Amino acid sequence: MRGTLQRWRSKAKHDDLRHHPLSMQEKRRLREGMQIKNPGRTSWGSFGRRVNLRPARDKGLQILTACKLWERTLIEISGRFGSGICSYFSFLRSLILLNFASLIFNCGFLVIPTLSFTETGVNHSTSDGPCENSLSTHKTSPEGTLFDIFTGEGVLKNSLLFYGHYTNRTADGSLFNIRLVYVLLPLIYLLACGVCLLRWTVQGITKRRVRTRDYTTRISAKVFSGWDFCAREEEMSTLKQQSLSNDIKSHLAEELWILDMEGQTLCTRVRVIVARVLINFMILALLGGAFYSIHLATGISQDYQEKEVAPALGLIIQYLVPIVITLVLLILPPIFMLLVKFEGHSPSAEITLTLIRCVFLRLGTLAIFFFSLAQNILCLGSSESSCEACGYNTNFQCWETSVGQEFYKLSVFHFLNVLVDFLLLQMPRRILVTRLKWRVVLWLGKEKFQLPQNVLDTVYGQTLMWGGLFYAPLLPLLNIVFLFITFYIKKFSLYRLCDPSHKFFRESTSRILFYFVLFLGLLTTFLPLIYMVTSVRPSRSCGLFTDHSTAWEVVHNSTMSILPPMAITTLSHLSSDLLPKSLLIILSITLTSYVSRVRQHEEIIEDLKVHLAHQIQDKEFLVRKLREEDILGQQELDNHAEDHRGLN
Repeated sequence: MRGTLQRWRSKAKHDDLRHHPLSMQEKRRLREGMQIKNPGRTSWGSFGRRVNLRPARDKGLQILTACKLWERTLIEISGRFGSGICSYFSFLRSLILLNFASLIFNCGFLVIPTLSFTETGVNHSTSDGPCENSLSTHKTSPEGTLFDIFTGEGVLKNSLLFYGHYTNRTADGSLFNIRLVYVLLPLIYLLACGVCLLRWTVQGITKRRVRTRDYTTRISAKVFSGWDFCAREEEMSTLKQQSLSNDIKSHLAEELWILDMEGQTLCTRVRVIVARVLINFMILALLGGAFYSIHLATGISQDYQEKEVAPALGLIIQYLVPIVITLVLLILPPIFMLLVKFEGHSPSAEITLTLIRCVFLRLGTLAIFFFSLAQNILCLGSSESSCEACGYNTNFQCWETSVGQEFYKLSVFHFLNVLVDFLLLQMPRRILVTRLKWRVVLWLGKEKFQLPQNVLDTVYGQTLMWGGLFYAPLLPLLNIVFLFITFYIKKFSLYRLCDPSHKFFRESTSRILFYFVLFLGLLTTFLPLIYMVTSVRPSRSCGLFTDHSTAWEVVHNSTMSILPPMAITTLSHLSSDLLPKSLLIILSITLTSYVSRVRQHEEIIEDLKVHLAHQIQDKEFLVRKLREEDILGQQELDNHAEDHRGLN
């Protein structure tokens, strides 16, 4: 202990004394000693004490906090509806920032150079005669600007929104390579987003592992020390009271379920396990049917798009896949929410399990959609002559733009689904409930604000943006507008149209699930993009890579032309089979050490929890003994008083 104090004292001589756990006498003595050793710094120190910059810094932080988007709204939502609901709206704000960052990068590195630089000639002297000849047919689009807005045809098809508009451009005396930027920018952005999401998820899981059921001081801390005494106004006090009430209710619901589980018999547990197995088989059958219907819809839509049909019928055919996906996502999640009630899980486990199933449903629909597009456009698994000659279906003149249009239609239809649900379902239901007193209407009631469903809708929309980022570089702008409008729609629904759910959600659990689900969505889009960039042949009639076998060939050629021969040799060795094996061994050793450290920390945490529980028991024992001694003392006083009265 003496050595620790000595180290603190020696370190405090060079650092700010306020940051060290020393007594006031020690700090005063060290400060006087520093002034004696450095008398020339006394005037500067007095000036620093006179000019205190901390209030200015605090004021600046307050201004930055006030400038955050929807900060006051989020505080109000947290007080009224709990931290879990507030975390959803904070999640919307975070996605807007992510999309804004992507938009800034795309505009700065792609849009502005495309508008400013001059176009260079493209070499078409490759042996692609059959591909060039077979691509002469032009795809017809529905007539009218209104249909073009919904389908991405017409003017939008040849705009900056899609891949086909971008061509190789250079400026005089500039080394800027727009091809290299177009390939690396979405990959680096998605990789950075994935690292951030994985980091936030791991941090949340690490913090949550500490908070197990044995650590029972949280609810006491909420009750006795959770009040904010700065909240003196009636409105703020009410919001704080509701927030504390929501947190305590969610904790008590978990404790009640645990007590019920401890009292179950063996027969009851076996019945629960059998019910869970049957329900899971039923859910797998529903998922298989949903995926097969999406596969069929994608094939029908792609087959009929090349035929000349009426504009209205063509619009329906082009939106056949979004319609089928929306119907699947509209029908199956309520079935999942109904079936999970018969599995006997805790309230938080019900939410988590339903969310996992809905996540698998949504990401599975996107995966099936990717596979179906690859079968129809990229001839995956096909042996047609045109596919073998060109590497893609020649009915699609610019297949990257066609894929971008599919993601554009999915995003637009997803937002239209949110608007239709708000205008044609939630608002009429609210009006019927408030105006009519019929039994059916009263039984129906107002809609509950379902947090898992809203989270999945948001993650689905963001996943669509990530999936179409390479094929439609300005898709983040469209998603920012959709998220901004969605925030106010959900806020109005929460305040005016919906009742708060009877199930309360903790902020820590909600954030972990949000980021993990978003990370899974990112993986669903990132892996197909890697395959497309490195293995699929680009279109020969549009885009930046008409004279390359793959888009990644641009990165390879640029690297080979810049690096010296020694670096090229090193890269060739690194690209051999030795590197993956070495990385696998290093990763295994790192994971083993990390797991061992985690287990050691868990053991230490459990020991500390046991020690804390023993301390609580010791204090309860002391309180009991003091109470017994007080009772005995009071009895002795009463006996002495009776004896004294008897003597008198």
